[in-house]
Amino acid sequence: MTMPGKAAMACCILMLVFSNSMVAQPIEKITVKSGEDLSEVLSAYGMYRFPAFKDGTVIFRNGSNAGGKMNYNIFLQLIQFIDPKGDTLVISNPETIDSVYIDSSLFYYNKGYFQVVADYGNCKLALKQKIEFRPVKIGAMGLPSNGTSGLSYESISTYHVINSRLTLNEDIIVLKQNIYYLFYKKYRDEKANRQGFLLAFAGHKDEVDAFIRANRINFDSLPDLKKLTEFCLGLK
Repeated sequence: MTMPGKAAMACCILMLVFSNSMVAQPIEKITVKSGEDLSEVLSAYGMYRFPAFKDGTVIFRNGSNAGGKMNYNIFLQLIQFIDPKGDTLVISNPETIDSVYIDSSLFYYNKGYFQVVADYGNCKLALKQKIEFRPVKIGAMGLPSNGTSGLSYESISTYHVINSRLTLNEDIIVLKQNIYYLFYKKYRDEKANRQGFLLAFAGHKDEVDAFIRANRINFDSLPDLKKLTEFCLGLK
């Protein structure tokens, strides 16, 4: 291969990498030092989505429902409730759940909990926060380097630490990523990206794609996603 040919290939590879980085959803990286409380970095309210347990209602797929004081545990990515004895428990058999209302916030369950952030009736935008833990490995010259093997939260969480401080005995990196989803029809969802919208509104692919290009829709921006969803719902 000639040098110009190699240069052209290298340019193409760089453009592909740059293009992929543009569509990748941003990841927030936080280093938690040994001895620090892990829960403090998960949210402003520690392990929980809300500052306190609030009145909630679980609606099951068979039409029944149950109520109680509830909160969403970001660490476990599960909804918890307080039983009559005052114990904090996890809702069992979540696959039987259709939705959960905590105060005015709506969650859907579909192989995990999604918080609805924009409700248009039969179509909804929902948020799922992905959290990954990685150990900090010591590299050359005694300097820390990011661990490449993921440390699943299941492997370091146990029910007896749910209500206690999660103090670490080693440095770890917390990777937090917000992923938006488009819920449509009944129990149908797609990631709220270009492909997801084209699949959800398959009868209007050309119009949807043209709108995305003309408006330079940022799929990490909730206002942009709302604008796109409202446009799609207005198509006849």
